[in-house]
Amino acid sequence: MINNKITLLVILALFAVMRLVYIGYGPFDLSPDEAHYWEWSRRLDLSYYSKGPAVAYVIAFFTGIFGDTALGVRLGAVLFSTASSWMLYLLGRDMFKSEKAGFYGAIFANVIPIFAVGAVLMTTDVVFIFFWITAVYCLMKALQRRDGLFWYLAGISIGLGFMGKYTTLLIYPCLLLYMLFSYKDRFWLRRRPPYIAGLLSLLVVTPVIYWNISHGQVTIRHTLGHAHASDAAYSIMTALEFVASQVLLITPIVFVGLVWGVARCFTDGFRYRESALKLAFFTTAPLFLFFLVASVRGKVQGNWAIASYVVALPSAVWAIETAARAHSRKERGLVRGIAAIGVIIALLATILVYLPMPLEWAGAGRFLKGPPFNRVMGWKELGLRVGRVKSEMEKHGDVFVMSDTYQIASELAFYTPGNPVTYNADTGTRRMNQYDLWPGYEGLKGYNAVYVKGGASEIDSSVADTFESCAKETFFIYRGMSALKEFSIFRCYGFKGAKKSGFERF
Repeated sequence: MINNKITLLVILALFAVMRLVYIGYGPFDLSPDEAHYWEWSRRLDLSYYSKGPAVAYVIAFFTGIFGDTALGVRLGAVLFSTASSWMLYLLGRDMFKSEKAGFYGAIFANVIPIFAVGAVLMTTDVVFIFFWITAVYCLMKALQRRDGLFWYLAGISIGLGFMGKYTTLLIYPCLLLYMLFSYKDRFWLRRRPPYIAGLLSLLVVTPVIYWNISHGQVTIRHTLGHAHASDAAYSIMTALEFVASQVLLITPIVFVGLVWGVARCFTDGFRYRESALKLAFFTTAPLFLFFLVASVRGKVQGNWAIASYVVALPSAVWAIETAARAHSRKERGLVRGIAAIGVIIALLATILVYLPMPLEWAGAGRFLKGPPFNRVMGWKELGLRVGRVKSEMEKHGDVFVMSDTYQIASELAFYTPGNPVTYNADTGTRRMNQYDLWPGYEGLKGYNAVYVKGGASEIDSSVADTFESCAKETFFIYRGMSALKEFSIFRCYGFKGAKKSGFERF
């Protein structure tokens, strides 16, 4: 057991070192979400428009040490993912009473694309996943030991996870379902500890609640918009797209293995009245089904269901291990061989996502021009160009930088030399975002501006009318001999001033 722990720690340390090297020398810039969260970290608050404050505080801590660099922004992702892997080992080991389930479950989490890519991108998922695993682990211990302390630790973990991503609250209905279908643990519904745990969660998230009350419940309205709460249309195609995205992000064989593992937890859990197996099922399947149903109402992003795969990883290892013991040597070899092929495919997919150059060598370079690759390329070049334009315009007066999207505005704030304050212009066609809650550029009368739009675009009349004159240039970002991205950069002179927009739409 000790050797397994030491071996795993060494492997996780190696993964962490490789990721740090990749962050320093890899081919990709910050994603728009990372840049936007970095913008949050420059203006620390109790909460933000679309998410809780945890990601901003993590970034602020590490950029305070390593500066406004990719390492400073992303170091938190590496450390949280490493800690999550260790917690997954403990969870798998204790939940399935199997060193292999914990050990290989933790390792597989580092080679499957959806987890491995998230380990170098500083998003809300890395904080959320760590506290989700911790909460499930504490709940398992609370049920096994009949210990109130673990209930309270679970409540605090759920609250902290909520500060990263609001999806964490879905653990409570999952837990309720478990208790309703578990005669052995149903008595907890009449005991104090679960309710005290809920109150502790509420206490931890009080800053977010207060912030939303003082900001007109903008987060609730935003979240309802994502949930398509007001939509009447249903589409099976969006559900199929969601399932397809999950198969690709997990890779096909591993996805089937995870489904099999969760199914085995269901059958064996109820057949043998194994509480741990029931808990594994109810902290995975209901969550996935929730997002599957939501996908019928509208588009669900590929990473939204990521927590439903956490316990599924050691579940799959446990299912393979138990199946191998129950069959002949030939059948054991077949099961393990298929599992090995699945992991190898997942690892190769992750390597291609990290280092996609072979796609170009194979004549498939066009994929780099589409998502997700184009979202993390070209921002440094754009920032340098905008910096030169800004410097030239500063000869004629003060200059501010803005864009028509929060994504471009955030990338410009990070990659333009000097990290200027940037703004997201209200063109009358976009949704509300965090920039609309910060001081705008309305009072910068007499200033000049660099206004940037994606693609071959004309300036919006709502923006052009607020300046004396505007001149356009087209800026291309090349990869090799082909254009990767195109931006329209406008030099706008003589800002006349404007009223700050009030957002009632979403």
